[in-house]
Amino acid sequence: MIELNVTGMHCKSCEMLLREDLGEIPGVSGVRADHVAGIVSFNGSESVLPQVKAVIEKNGYKVG
Repeated sequence: MIELNVTGMHCKSCEMLLREDLGEIPGVSGVRADHVAGIVSFNGSESVLPQVKAVIEKNGYKVG
């Protein structure tokens, strides 16, 4: 499981949006988002990290 620190999530709707959008990336599964902890985690290889980060940032959140 890969875990990323994500800032800008404020509510359950933010979590749902990221779970849905990240789950559409081939090779990504088991997406979890926690707005309180500021963490997004998922199953996948490190090769999908650029796509995952791009989707997170496209939705207005910041990785890191």
